[in-house]
Amino acid sequence: MPRFSIIVPVYNVQNYLAACVKSLAEQQGPPDWECILVDDGSTDLCPQLCDAFAAEIPGVQVIHRENGGLAAARNTGLRAAAGEWVLFLDSDDAMAPGLLAALRRELDAHPGYDWYIGKHLEWQPDGTLTEHAGLRLLPGPFASSDYAQRLRALYTAGHWSVWKYCLRRAWLAENRLRFWPDVRWAEDWPFDLLLLTCCERLYFLDVVFTHYRVGRQGSLLTDAKNLPKRFDALAAAQRHLASLAAIGRIDAATYAVMRDAAADVFWPQARTAAVRDKGIRRACLPGLRRLRMLYAHGTEVKTRRDWRMFQTMMRLLGPRLTLFLAARLKKG
Repeated sequence: MPRFSIIVPVYNVQNYLAACVKSLAEQQGPPDWECILVDDGSTDLCPQLCDAFAAEIPGVQVIHRENGGLAAARNTGLRAAAGEWVLFLDSDDAMAPGLLAALRRELDAHPGYDWYIGKHLEWQPDGTLTEHAGLRLLPGPFASSDYAQRLRALYTAGHWSVWKYCLRRAWLAENRLRFWPDVRWAEDWPFDLLLLTCCERLYFLDVVFTHYRVGRQGSLLTDAKNLPKRFDALAAAQRHLASLAAIGRIDAATYAVMRDAAADVFWPQARTAAVRDKGIRRACLPGLRRLRMLYAHGTEVKTRRDWRMFQTMMRLLGPRLTLFLAARLKKG
């Protein structure tokens, strides 16, 4: 059994995939890892590249599947994984040099945890690596029976980022922890919320896991035309969270924290939808209306006056008029 299973979903990243795989293949130390490339129905040269890497690099295997999105691809990788520990790596990013050596050392030095959280560096378009100024990781253990405190600790160090987690595979299997396949944007944050329901003890590592590529054009995070898909994903995640509360899988206090977390994801996207393009605004309206249950919630929206004003407008005027007025203010 390998010690580490590295799951890499692949979709139309032919210009970046080689650098990603190279960063793993050049890790120092024993060959105690497997890399599972999950080709999620790519239409470029990625399928051929994946096959070539699997043929040439020991430990690399490939699974070809029909396109189902990042969450579904990660679940496919989890089902195939055989390692004691699971790591995720996005195919347009790179594994930090020396990561596996650092994990071997740290896991042996601090045993007994199911979930270790590290850091990342932002890989700028000019090739430089920079730290994320808004995150503060305090190395060492953290334990709390209070769900809100665990979420706060995790999000202070970093969130939306399963590619800097080291997770015990048996723990994931025992708790049936998987990604929700119908959440096809920002899949990480609801997965974070699920992980936290099953884990009261976290360990934060002063270790860089990933070089995260910033601002790749055409991704769901950078293309304004993808805004409607973001609201569809948010609505799917909110449905799942509400269902967990309805069937008693989570208590009312935990659900309130989760709903605020969902709203913290929602508000930046809602504000981003106030674009000059009338067609994009119109396409966002159905999703915004489905998420009306989040209009009264959120923690980060309270931190800035302009955000609170936007929230008030959404609650009083509705999304159509709010986006129109906010877009005009941006234009002016």
